[in-house]
Amino acid sequence: MKLNKETILKLITEHKEEDIKKANELVASDKYYRPRYHIAPPNGLLNDPNGLVYINGEHYINYQWSPVQPYHGMKHWRLVKTKDFVNYDDLGVSIIPTEECEKTGAFSGSAFKEKDGIKIYYTGNIEENGEMIEEVQIKADFIDEKIVNKRVVVEHDKNLFTPHVRDPKIFEYENKMYMIFGAQCKDDMLGGLVFYKTEDMEKYTFDRILKPSLNETYGYMWECPNLDYLEGKILFMQSSEGWFNEKNPYELNNSRNVVYTQLDKLDFENNKLNEKSVLKTMDFGHDFYAPQTYWADNKLVMIGWLGAVDVQYPTDEYSWHSMLTIPRELSWSGETLVQKPYSTFKENALSNTVKKVIKDLEVNKTIHLEFELNDELIIKLLNDKNESVELKFTNEEIIFDRTKQSAKVDWNFETPRKALRKFKNQKVEIFIDSSSIEIFADNYETIFTSRFFVKDFNKLELNKEQEMIISEIKQMQLK
Repeated sequence: MKLNKETILKLITEHKEEDIKKANELVASDKYYRPRYHIAPPNGLLNDPNGLVYINGEHYINYQWSPVQPYHGMKHWRLVKTKDFVNYDDLGVSIIPTEECEKTGAFSGSAFKEKDGIKIYYTGNIEENGEMIEEVQIKADFIDEKIVNKRVVVEHDKNLFTPHVRDPKIFEYENKMYMIFGAQCKDDMLGGLVFYKTEDMEKYTFDRILKPSLNETYGYMWECPNLDYLEGKILFMQSSEGWFNEKNPYELNNSRNVVYTQLDKLDFENNKLNEKSVLKTMDFGHDFYAPQTYWADNKLVMIGWLGAVDVQYPTDEYSWHSMLTIPRELSWSGETLVQKPYSTFKENALSNTVKKVIKDLEVNKTIHLEFELNDELIIKLLNDKNESVELKFTNEEIIFDRTKQSAKVDWNFETPRKALRKFKNQKVEIFIDSSSIEIFADNYETIFTSRFFVKDFNKLELNKEQEMIISEIKQMQLK
């Protein structure tokens, strides 16, 4: 589907029924790439996960959504909920940006459990003539599975920030409550972590901006920042704009990079992050951005956008763009973040599990693999035309290569992705869907998340025999 500039900034309520119907028909015609068990938009473009919250045994998952066209346009929120990550209720559009303070889009935000119920915090975007002029932080109530009572709680401070100030989250530190969000600071045109303090959760006043303690900038804008207490430490992660490393084949190789570090405490005295080491790449794949966390049954769960900024995919012709990752539960191994597939998801989604030694395997759209690896290995996913993607474990590296797939992704970062191999003996787990792969390697310390586009792939081939635990993955039921 080609971009229609005249309608890309329309609200869902302003789109013609015939255009919505046409988009839905295009989506339904996609027999190659539409996911079986990942959350994807009914049409149009999905990006950041938002407002994640666990209530009475149910996971509420909002995501940014630009309706009808597979391009970044008027950002709404959509909402689904699930108990088991197999059966979902589609609760429809959760935010339509109808207010003046969000007139060009409801941008990303989070959920927080307050004394009188769940609250939603997000950014209202305001543009004029195609240029962003300001962003404000909005609070709303989540009542009867609806987001209502929107109000601006932090105005845009043009003296401190450029128009880029977004993605709020509530964080408690040393018994005080703060709203944090990312910003581009006006004095140096670099990113920073902004703190606004509050006594009553309704009035917020500027407190400080935290900058790097080490000699790095971490980019000109820090999007989707998260601060979380995890096993006695603080996890800080952010989605960095403008921080690259072209000389390093392993780090910071995307158009925008998700990075993290472990903190013992924040350095409020000097307004610094107090990081002990330079922020590290969280995911080495092609398509991972804007992850958000929430707590469920004493586990810190993370979901990310299984997509990338500044890229269009072969699914454009079917009028849909991107999906969300599977949920992951987080922990530490020393100062390294461990990301495991969320146990509740695995328990419910996997079926017909067998253990066997294989050198090749028939595949029908989805498969789950789990195995112990102690030497080199090559895994290819391919079709009858020998179009393929390849995962290679050498003694030194882990490499994912999608340069030989059926349909190409046209952007400036389309190279094989690499990570240094940490462990000779390691656990590996792989989730494959119709056009996505999530690779958990190095005992869950090295992750690759990527889209791939191999039409009618039907087999796995290994360069040698390998014992594996193989499972089918239940198809998502959305009602």
